Amino acid sequence: MNQLSKISVILPSYNPGKEVIPIIKNIIEQGFCDIIMINDGSNDEYLPIFDEAAKIGGCSVLRHDRNKGKGASLKTGMKFFMENRKDFLGVITVDDDGQHLPQDVKQCAQKMAQSGALVLGSRDFQQSSVPIKSRIGNKVAAKLFNLLGLHINDSQTGLRAIPRRYINTLANVSGSRFEYETNMLLTAKKECFDIIEVRINVVYFEGNKKTHFKAVKDSLIVMLQFLKYSLGSLLSWAVDISCFYALLNLLNWNAFSESWNVIFLSTVIARVISSIINFIFNRNIVFGHKNNLIKTALKYYLLCCVSMALSGAIVSFCSNVLNISNTALITLIKIIVDSGLFIMNFFVQKRLVFK
Repeated sequence: MNQLSKISVILPSYNPGKEVIPIIKNIIEQGFCDIIMINDGSNDEYLPIFDEAAKIGGCSVLRHDRNKGKGASLKTGMKFFMENRKDFLGVITVDDDGQHLPQDVKQCAQKMAQSGALVLGSRDFQQSSVPIKSRIGNKVAAKLFNLLGLHINDSQTGLRAIPRRYINTLANVSGSRFEYETNMLLTAKKECFDIIEVRINVVYFEGNKKTHFKAVKDSLIVMLQFLKYSLGSLLSWAVDISCFYALLNLLNWNAFSESWNVIFLSTVIARVISSIINFIFNRNIVFGHKNNLIKTALKYYLLCCVSMALSGAIVSFCSNVLNISNTALITLIKIIVDSGLFIMNFFVQKRLVFK
């Protein structure tokens, strides 16, 4: 049996052009037998297009009563698939603007069927036909994903083949608009999904003017998903430095004789307070980690102990070698040292603690 006949095509659509009908027919000609089209609250004048699509054999049209966004449409299609396509292998998501060529849709679907992995259609943004805003935007997004440990070339691709075993998880990822596609990849990374990229053609019409991805507004929505990774660290860092400075002055008032004792004790107390805040923030808001709390906490605090010891030792060493006793200067040294340790902690947390 043709594997493509057991793979559903999810086609979210909002105020589509008439070219969507040939797109559906061309995809079916490749061997697909099931198209799940979602009318995402389109205006009434576009209803004839959806009516025409519904008459095509193998095309089911679902409808949102109002515009909910691409992410919501994809999740609607996935849930419909899981409830009504019990013996199918998976789905492949396709945009309605003709950017995904039928042969590329087929290629990605076949790769998913063969490998059982999440397959991403990866575009080559070095081609001269790619609009400059798309080239820059996708390059920045790819760099950010690489920083997070997810090494992919096209993070914004809408052509994604998803095996059945991953669909329930991805159908419950947060987000209703374009940020959902970013959240999907972050979840795939967190859950250690197998991910494969397949090179596809780059197709843009009129400089990509017809896309519903509003360059400024929706790019900011996507970027905000990454800011929370830094926010938790910034918050705990501010608490740590503030507590360290306050304790340094308080302990000096109590006439501790050894400056290195004061520094180490201030470092320990400040780090305990800030680490509790950072752990709660990272686990619940940044990584959404749901694995064993005790095991995760043990790994996290082992990292904290190592980082704390390094911070205290390096700051003490520098203050003694440079013969510095001024609390403001010692705090400045700590800021510089902890900035370097911040980078180390980020990668260790991402790859080991909250893996």
